[in-house]
Amino acid sequence: MFVFGNAEDVFAMAVRIEENGNAFYTGAMKRANDPGLKKLFEDLAAMEEGHIAAFKALRAEVIKSSPAIGVWDPEGLAEAYLQVTADSHIFTLEEATSRLAKIRSVLDALDVALQFERDSVAFFVGMQKMLPDVEGKNKIDVLIQSEMDHIRMISAVKKRFASGGEPSLF
Repeated sequence: MFVFGNAEDVFAMAVRIEENGNAFYTGAMKRANDPGLKKLFEDLAAMEEGHIAAFKALRAEVIKSSPAIGVWDPEGLAEAYLQVTADSHIFTLEEATSRLAKIRSVLDALDVALQFERDSVAFFVGMQKMLPDVEGKNKIDVLIQSEMDHIRMISAVKKRFASGGEPSLF
Protein backbone atom coordinates (compact mmCIF):
# COMPACT_ATOMS: atom_id res chain seq x y z
CA MET A 1 0.00 0.00 0.00
CA PHE A 2 1.40 3.42 -0.95
CA VAL A 3 0.08 6.83 -0.12
CA PHE A 4 1.69 9.77 -1.93
CA GLY A 5 2.00 12.65 0.50
CA ASN A 6 -1.28 14.33 1.17
CA ALA A 7 -3.62 16.70 -0.60
CA GLU A 8 -2.08 19.66 1.22
CA ASP A 9 1.33 18.83 -0.31
CA VAL A 10 -0.16 18.67 -3.80
CA PHE A 11 -1.87 22.04 -3.32
CA ALA A 12 1.41 23.51 -2.08
CA MET A 13 3.04 22.36 -5.32
CA ALA A 14 0.23 23.96 -7.32
CA VAL A 15 0.67 27.26 -5.49
CA ARG A 16 4.39 27.16 -6.20
CA ILE A 17 3.75 26.53 -9.91
CA GLU A 18 1.47 29.55 -10.07
CA GLU A 19 3.88 31.75 -8.10
CA ASN A 20 6.67 30.92 -10.51
CA GLY A 21 4.40 31.51 -13.50
CA ASN A 22 3.63 34.92 -12.03
CA ALA A 23 7.35 35.62 -11.60
CA PHE A 24 8.07 34.59 -15.20
CA TYR A 25 5.24 36.69 -16.66
CA THR A 26 6.16 39.71 -14.52
CA GLY A 27 9.76 39.48 -15.71
CA ALA A 28 8.69 38.98 -19.33
CA MET A 29 6.39 42.00 -19.08
CA LYS A 30 9.31 44.16 -17.92
CA ARG A 31 11.45 43.01 -20.85
CA ALA A 32 8.82 43.23 -23.58
CA ASN A 33 9.19 46.14 -26.01
CA ASP A 34 5.93 45.61 -27.88
CA PRO A 35 2.93 47.19 -26.05
CA GLY A 36 0.60 44.30 -26.98
CA LEU A 37 3.07 41.72 -25.74
CA LYS A 38 3.68 43.72 -22.56
CA LYS A 39 -0.10 43.76 -21.96
CA LEU A 40 -0.39 40.01 -22.57
CA PHE A 41 2.29 39.24 -19.99
CA GLU A 42 0.79 41.74 -17.55
CA ASP A 43 -2.63 40.07 -17.90
CA LEU A 44 -1.15 36.58 -17.52
CA ALA A 45 0.74 37.63 -14.37
CA ALA A 46 -2.49 39.00 -12.89
CA MET A 47 -4.35 35.79 -13.76
CA GLU A 48 -1.65 33.72 -12.08
CA GLU A 49 -2.15 35.84 -8.94
CA GLY A 50 -5.81 34.87 -9.05
CA HIS A 51 -4.87 31.21 -9.38
CA ILE A 52 -2.52 31.49 -6.41
CA ALA A 53 -5.38 32.81 -4.29
CA ALA A 54 -7.72 30.09 -5.58
CA PHE A 55 -5.30 27.26 -4.82
CA LYS A 56 -4.54 28.68 -1.37
CA ALA A 57 -8.28 28.79 -0.63
CA LEU A 58 -8.75 25.21 -1.88
CA ARG A 59 -5.76 24.10 0.18
CA ALA A 60 -7.28 25.70 3.30
CA GLU A 61 -10.61 23.96 2.61
CA VAL A 62 -8.91 20.59 2.22
CA ILE A 63 -6.92 21.05 5.44
CA LYS A 64 -10.04 22.15 7.32
CA SER A 65 -12.26 19.31 6.08
CA SER A 66 -9.74 16.48 6.29
CA PRO A 67 -6.30 17.59 7.47
CA ALA A 68 -4.49 14.28 7.11
CA ILE A 69 -6.08 12.93 3.96
CA GLY A 70 -3.56 10.96 1.99
CA VAL A 71 -3.55 10.58 -1.74
CA TRP A 72 -4.04 6.89 -2.52
CA ASP A 73 -1.52 5.74 -5.11
CA PRO A 74 -1.05 1.96 -4.83
CA GLU A 75 1.20 1.64 -7.90
CA GLY A 76 3.09 4.90 -7.48
CA LEU A 77 1.76 6.21 -10.80
CA ALA A 78 0.40 9.49 -9.48
CA GLU A 79 3.64 10.27 -7.68
CA ALA A 80 5.70 9.47 -10.78
CA TYR A 81 3.40 11.50 -13.02
CA LEU A 82 3.40 14.54 -10.76
CA GLN A 83 7.14 14.31 -10.20
CA VAL A 84 7.92 14.21 -13.94
CA THR A 85 5.56 17.12 -14.54
CA ALA A 86 7.00 19.06 -11.63
CA ASP A 87 10.57 18.44 -12.80
CA SER A 88 9.79 19.93 -16.21
CA HIS A 89 8.27 23.05 -14.66
CA ILE A 90 9.90 26.33 -13.72
CA PHE A 91 9.93 25.45 -10.03
CA THR A 92 12.11 28.08 -8.45
CA LEU A 93 12.37 31.81 -8.80
CA GLU A 94 16.02 31.34 -9.79
CA GLU A 95 15.06 28.97 -12.60
CA ALA A 96 12.34 31.33 -13.82
CA THR A 97 14.86 34.20 -13.85
CA SER A 98 17.49 32.05 -15.57
CA ARG A 99 15.06 30.93 -18.24
CA LEU A 100 13.93 34.49 -18.81
CA ALA A 101 17.54 35.67 -19.22
CA LYS A 102 18.09 33.12 -22.01
CA ILE A 103 15.18 34.42 -24.08
CA ARG A 104 16.33 36.38 -27.12
CA SER A 105 13.14 36.88 -29.08
CA VAL A 106 9.41 37.39 -28.75
CA LEU A 107 8.74 33.93 -30.18
CA ASP A 108 11.15 32.37 -27.65
CA ALA A 109 9.24 34.08 -24.82
CA LEU A 110 5.91 32.89 -26.18
CA ASP A 111 7.22 29.33 -26.61
CA VAL A 112 8.37 29.25 -22.96
CA ALA A 113 4.99 30.63 -21.88
CA LEU A 114 3.13 28.01 -23.94
CA GLN A 115 5.22 25.18 -22.49
CA PHE A 116 4.68 26.49 -18.98
CA GLU A 117 0.90 26.58 -19.48
CA ARG A 118 0.80 23.11 -21.07
CA ASP A 119 2.80 21.70 -18.18
CA SER A 120 0.45 23.43 -15.74
CA VAL A 121 -2.58 21.83 -17.39
CA ALA A 122 -0.92 18.41 -17.26
CA PHE A 123 -0.01 18.84 -13.59
CA PHE A 124 -3.45 20.08 -12.59
CA VAL A 125 -5.22 17.27 -14.48
CA GLY A 126 -3.08 14.76 -12.58
CA MET A 127 -3.75 16.60 -9.34
CA GLN A 128 -7.48 16.62 -10.02
CA LYS A 129 -7.56 12.87 -10.58
CA MET A 130 -5.90 12.28 -7.22
CA LEU A 131 -8.29 14.36 -5.12
CA PRO A 132 -10.98 12.47 -3.25
CA ASP A 133 -13.77 15.08 -3.20
CA VAL A 134 -15.93 16.11 -6.12
CA GLU A 135 -16.19 19.77 -5.16
CA GLY A 136 -12.41 20.19 -5.10
CA LYS A 137 -12.18 18.46 -8.47
CA ASN A 138 -14.78 20.82 -9.93
CA LYS A 139 -12.90 23.87 -8.63
CA ILE A 140 -9.66 22.61 -10.14
CA ASP A 141 -11.49 22.04 -13.42
CA VAL A 142 -12.27 25.77 -13.51
CA LEU A 143 -8.57 26.51 -13.04
CA ILE A 144 -7.64 24.01 -15.76
CA GLN A 145 -10.04 25.77 -18.13
CA SER A 146 -8.38 29.07 -17.23
CA GLU A 147 -4.93 27.63 -18.02
CA MET A 148 -6.30 26.43 -21.35
CA ASP A 149 -7.53 29.98 -21.99
CA HIS A 150 -3.97 31.16 -21.36
CA ILE A 151 -2.78 28.71 -24.03
CA ARG A 152 -5.30 30.12 -26.51
CA MET A 153 -4.29 33.72 -25.68
CA ILE A 154 -0.58 33.02 -26.05
CA SER A 155 -1.11 31.00 -29.24
CA ALA A 156 -3.08 33.83 -30.85
CA VAL A 157 -0.33 36.35 -30.06
CA LYS A 158 2.34 33.92 -31.26
CA LYS A 159 0.48 33.43 -34.53
CA ARG A 160 0.34 37.20 -35.02
CA PHE A 161 4.07 37.60 -34.42
CA ALA A 162 5.00 34.52 -36.47
CA SER A 163 3.03 35.66 -39.51
CA GLY A 164 4.10 39.29 -39.39
CA GLY A 165 7.66 38.91 -38.24
CA GLU A 166 8.94 39.82 -34.83
CA PRO A 167 8.84 43.59 -34.27
CA SER A 168 11.78 43.68 -31.90
CA LEU A 169 13.99 41.51 -29.81
CA PHE A 170 12.89 40.83 -26.31
